[in-house]
Amino acid sequence: MSPLRVRRGTRGADRKSGLTASLVGTLIVVAALALFSRFLPSRLTPFHHGGLITPHFRSLAGLQVLLGDFGHTALRMIGATLTGSLLGAVLALLAAKLPVLRGAVGTALGGMHMVPLLCLLPFLRLLGFEVAAIGTTSLCFAAPIATAALGAWTQIPRTLEEATRGLGLTSWQRLWRLEAPFAIPAGVTALARAMPLAWCVLIATEMLPVNGALSSRPGLGAHAAQAAAIGSLWQTAIAAILIGILAFLYDSCLVFPWQIWADRYRLHPLFDGAPDPWMLKFWRRTRLLKRAGERLRRALAWLGDMRWGGTGFRPVVHSVSPSPLIGLSSGLFLLLIVVGFFYRHHALALVDLEIVVEQSLISALRMTAALVLAIALWLPLGVWLGLSARRAAIARVTARFLTLYPKNILFPVLCLALTTLNFSPLVWPLILCFFFVQGLLLAQILRGMRSYPVDLLQAARNLQIRGWLWWSRVLLPGLAPALLEAVSTASMTGWTILILAERSSWTLQNRDGSGIGAYVAHAIETGDLPRVVLGAAVLTLCIALGEILVWHPLRVQIRRRILPPQN
Repeated sequence: MSPLRVRRGTRGADRKSGLTASLVGTLIVVAALALFSRFLPSRLTPFHHGGLITPHFRSLAGLQVLLGDFGHTALRMIGATLTGSLLGAVLALLAAKLPVLRGAVGTALGGMHMVPLLCLLPFLRLLGFEVAAIGTTSLCFAAPIATAALGAWTQIPRTLEEATRGLGLTSWQRLWRLEAPFAIPAGVTALARAMPLAWCVLIATEMLPVNGALSSRPGLGAHAAQAAAIGSLWQTAIAAILIGILAFLYDSCLVFPWQIWADRYRLHPLFDGAPDPWMLKFWRRTRLLKRAGERLRRALAWLGDMRWGGTGFRPVVHSVSPSPLIGLSSGLFLLLIVVGFFYRHHALALVDLEIVVEQSLISALRMTAALVLAIALWLPLGVWLGLSARRAAIARVTARFLTLYPKNILFPVLCLALTTLNFSPLVWPLILCFFFVQGLLLAQILRGMRSYPVDLLQAARNLQIRGWLWWSRVLLPGLAPALLEAVSTASMTGWTILILAERSSWTLQNRDGSGIGAYVAHAIETGDLPRVVLGAAVLTLCIALGEILVWHPLRVQIRRRILPPQN
């Protein structure tokens, strides 16, 4: 079914819900980029591109260097996780508690979902490498956590709301005793789902050269990039192995225990009956940690008992249907953005618009082909794995690791191998995109098979439904929500990863792979800030158009025709 046919069947308020904020937020972001580009210099500093040889190489040998790189990357991820979680919580509270800011925060969140975060790297680098690495990675968590918390608060049962009013709780006490417990599971789930992108962005901030110089700061991404630049495959492989160990330890020691712990706040637990991870057992059985946790719990309970705020009824917010003039005004606004970019610009001309449109079409075809190939491979294989409980248990653990692993650290090695095998520069970004998205697809397909009704599969087996009829009438309708979620997530994340996949000069060879990702990567490397902003605006529009024209209409269609009605 084509997206155009889906859109004809999804008219109404539910089709428009959530799209207005995303559209307006995207246009505001692009307009801000257009205005910002007029105040940027054409280059950060005078730069003469002569390959990636830089005088800032540091030693890559020795166990002490590797342990330092391991520790610095781990500390950056911890800092980014805490900063992003705090920022997401603050944005959610501002949107929920201050009606004046609700529209502005919702619009900002809609725009943050669409912005390719790697395009912020050259600007944050002006504040320092650590600020750029932690700040760019933390933004991967902020918008998903805030959106998940706001969504959880809209699903609080009315009876619990009335109970808090009957008990005379203030707004501060209601926040700690009702709203925070409802937001914790959704926020932790959003953090876990954003973790794969965060690992890729963190490694990318360490790997990408800015203004012609690779980073001299410790980090596994910088280690791999410098090793690739001098052709040391052994050092690149060591960095790739260590980042896999780090991602696995981070998930097993922090993220997955948080998910198990947050499950106690759900009305319907997802991990009911699952054994506690070893980190939770270690925390509960260690006397010092147990005492520290108990003191922290008492401190939070004392803080939550403060009678701050009023006890009155909260006003009910009625959703307002978007005006039909939004489409026309958005088109006019987009035209003004184009004029703002290129009218008497000191560094950009209309020929740049022609270039980025052409490069965007190449990248869109490449991304579409990678998604189609990944679905054709992993849909039948994932269904086969999910039909057996024993195979599915092993596959889920493998898929979780493959999803978390920042595969962009292997891009230099893969590019070198593809170059050695005489693959065309137009082909290897397609292979890298396929290599990146397959883990996301497999994990979502296995998750969909796990929640698929067993009785339905047994009934189809008893009725001897086989072949294409079994796929079209039994399996695909049940897997459609999970499969669409996987494809849409891989698509939105893939546009950011294109900056790394299409980058041509991982080694000292410089062969152009073309595409909007290569355009942005080259602009970041050479310090060409106006073209970085132009590429960021085009990538933002590509992500937004995919969500508005394709993924959201399909999502609404599935909700109407397949999923049961929600009371």
